[in-house]
Amino acid sequence: MPPRLRKDILKTAAIFIVSYFVCLAIWLYVKEIYGTVLLHIISNIVGFLANAAYVDVYREQDMFTVVFGSLKMRERAVPMSINSFTYNVPVALAITAALLPFIKRKMRALFESLSFLVVLHIFYVLMLETLSFTMGNNILHAVNEYFFLFTHKIMTRSEPFIIGLYLFAVRIVKQGHIP
Repeated sequence: MPPRLRKDILKTAAIFIVSYFVCLAIWLYVKEIYGTVLLHIISNIVGFLANAAYVDVYREQDMFTVVFGSLKMRERAVPMSINSFTYNVPVALAITAALLPFIKRKMRALFESLSFLVVLHIFYVLMLETLSFTMGNNILHAVNEYFFLFTHKIMTRSEPFIIGLYLFAVRIVKQGHIP
């Protein structure tokens, strides 16, 4: 193995390990704030789309319950855990940090990684909350359930590696760092 390659691999591994613990420490503090703000924003959108009033988000231990109500239908409560869709954030950010030394446009790569995570979380919460409003329509409920399960089972489990693959393929290989 060439010495430069060995040096790059050790540097990347060290950056990944250090940044993982730093991101994890920060994320443990910010996670609840991020999740609550995200739930409030998406719940207002879902309430508008479903013609229901978004009432509030209640917290009980690690679970959050989003409550909707309307004149036409009874009150609906959608329980969810913020951990169920955000547990990979520290790993995704650590992978991004490990690849940053090889990327010319670092701020753009960081922005793209964060944007991907936020959009995926928005999609997850949107699909989960709208599941409770599509119960009467079998076709719409089945489509919504499919997108929710796809997001939950595949995307949330592999989001850090998708970000890493994207940064590697688009930002590193295109820039000519790797032939």
